[in-house]
Amino acid sequence: MDKIFSLIGFFYKTALKERKHYIHIIVSYIVLSAIAPFINIVVPKFLIDELMGTKDAKKMMIYVFVIIFGNMVFAMLMRVLNQTRSKYEDWFGRIFDMNLSHKAMTMKFCHTEEEKTIEAERKAETGMSWYSGGIRGLSDSIIGIAASLITLVGVVFIVTRVSAWLILIASVSVALNSIGTFKINKEKQYVFELTPKINKYYSYIYQKVINREFAKEIRLFDAESLIEKKAIENAKQLNQLDNNCASKSFRWGILGTVSLALNYGISYIWLGSKAIRGEISVAEFVMCITALETFSNTCLTSIIQNIQALLVKCFFMAAYAGFLMIDDDVKTGTDKVDFDKNHEIEFKNVSFCYPGSEDYVLKDINIKIRDGEKLSIVGMNGAGKSTFVKLICRLYDVSEGEILLDGKNIQDYDYDEYKKLLSVVFQDFKLFSYSIDKNIQIGTEGSGDLNESYRLSGIDDWVNSLENKGDTKLYKNYDSSGVEPSGGQAQKIAIARAVYHDSPVIILDEPTAALDPVAEYEVYNHFNSLINNRTAIYISHRLSSCKFCDKIAVFDNKSIVEYGNHDELINNNGLYSKMYMTQAKWYTEKDIII
Repeated sequence: MDKIFSLIGFFYKTALKERKHYIHIIVSYIVLSAIAPFINIVVPKFLIDELMGTKDAKKMMIYVFVIIFGNMVFAMLMRVLNQTRSKYEDWFGRIFDMNLSHKAMTMKFCHTEEEKTIEAERKAETGMSWYSGGIRGLSDSIIGIAASLITLVGVVFIVTRVSAWLILIASVSVALNSIGTFKINKEKQYVFELTPKINKYYSYIYQKVINREFAKEIRLFDAESLIEKKAIENAKQLNQLDNNCASKSFRWGILGTVSLALNYGISYIWLGSKAIRGEISVAEFVMCITALETFSNTCLTSIIQNIQALLVKCFFMAAYAGFLMIDDDVKTGTDKVDFDKNHEIEFKNVSFCYPGSEDYVLKDINIKIRDGEKLSIVGMNGAGKSTFVKLICRLYDVSEGEILLDGKNIQDYDYDEYKKLLSVVFQDFKLFSYSIDKNIQIGTEGSGDLNESYRLSGIDDWVNSLENKGDTKLYKNYDSSGVEPSGGQAQKIAIARAVYHDSPVIILDEPTAALDPVAEYEVYNHFNSLINNRTAIYISHRLSSCKFCDKIAVFDNKSIVEYGNHDELINNNGLYSKMYMTQAKWYTEKDIII
């Protein structure tokens, strides 16, 4: 139970931080919801007494006016409160979505590649929307419980004046109905646990169908039949799950329906016999029947069902809170990076295996990268080259050994400061559906020269040919006037971003892998000419960058197997020499000497 209260506190603390008056709306809603039923329970009793007694028209009109006007006023007030609630809760929904997105963007990079984290995010999304109703669903249950408890006190007082047994009978009926509701909710929890696993494939299908990158393959290979077949199979699984849940819910629902029907029958017979014997008036009969219906349907049933619903909603919403609590603290020190001095990066006895695995991806890596040095990292696919870059960038931390910057462990530096040291263009670099300028400036807006970055990356002519120049949006995700850059243009934008950031260390992690060898050579050669005296690390399984690099590190079988300059490694007749001789024909055919 402590976890439930803690979870409720977490969500309301988040909500009230945004809109502190929300609590006043909820309290007002509870009070009005609790009082409103008594207009239709108590006032009709006086009206019927008057009809059966003196028949004073003036009094009867007053009672009728109170019933009509009272219901109207309460309905209007509830409507106003509900509209205000909706505005607040819509805003809260956006806040919770933004918090979820923020968590996904700031958590440790290693978590983003874990299946359990991906599934946890799916549960967090569905748990806060489809299943729980979010903060509105939570408030609905709390309002229902609190308002019903207040109403319950008044209703019990009215009915027990006639017979306490009726309260007991109604309570048993409601208890039986609640057992059915409990079973139904357990079935929904079971569906919630399984749905993300089944939905995973459906989400994949949906994303690939609408992704323009797959548009050609889908059409040219008639892949729609395969996709539709898989989607139908997936839909059938989900449908079967829903049907089983609905079938069990229906059976348990019958128990509640029968028990409530018996309760009404016994109540009418009991009170009717008292009215016939003259023990209660007709007005008291009507008031007690209305009060019992309120007790069974509005009060006790509402309390039990809302408590059960609250527990279920908290179960679903716990997935959201749990996702936000995933450990995301990147170990950071307090040391500042001195950007005015020369920097040396050193891998010292570094070994690494990915979280949850005991297989080493890198083993006993020792290398120094001196200030202003151009280093080429080469090797076959899977040799550990990209992992080497991830370790430099602290996307992962080493399993053994240490990485030093100017003689200090990189974990001793302030993480945000350390990141400013690096500009990286990954093989799978991404551009956002923002303007070209924003894509270049992202993270450091206003700190560099945009036009110079465009010129140096060789994309200035294309940008200037566009109607809106650098303000032109990329892609058409949310702007129909957006442009679709070619592969080469996208690559140059990514390189312009690295140049704009003007970091002391620039890393190219095979961003040219999709280009032919000659085009790759031209890109690397041009890039090398524009980075001046900055440290540069080129990652590739091709050798086009090696000729103009100061040092070359050859990766194979998780380790650095060769290290030196081009001429030294050629003379060694080792792996590098073999790779060079194999690839040389790509360049000699175009009269390019590497």
